[in-house]
Amino acid sequence: MVKLSEVPLGALVVCEIFHLFEHTGIYIGEGQIVELQGTGLVRSVSIPRFMDNRSGEELMVACDSSGKPIGNMAAAERAASQIFTYQTYDLISNNCHRFCCNCLSGRHWPVTSFFDLRQVLEQQLRQKILFKTVQTDPHRFR
Repeated sequence: MVKLSEVPLGALVVCEIFHLFEHTGIYIGEGQIVELQGTGLVRSVSIPRFMDNRSGEELMVACDSSGKPIGNMAAAERAASQIFTYQTYDLISNNCHRFCCNCLSGRHWPVTSFFDLRQVLEQQLRQKILFKTVQTDPHRFR
């Protein structure tokens, strides 16, 4: 388990959606995550809001092969710069995973799934990506 204070800016975070899918975002600090919403709006939301209406009760963070959370300041800046913009959302061709991959890499990869996102990150970082649960206080950032 990782404490929220150990999650660096620009970290990839994820939660489950009804045990079938995943939803990803970029952590920008102070309990805020930038996500691409299904409406196409890029927005900053609290951790409880990020996980609201999803089955996953845990927030997870991408970690390197030693279990240390991976930060990426450029990803945090790319994500934050897009807040309150709109994209043409598509469940397959332009979803939260592609948004996060673009923020993390600075490039437009043909990512359609969480699996694809993991593969691109592992190729870019040349190591296995692990996901660890983040210890959060659900009432702190409401």
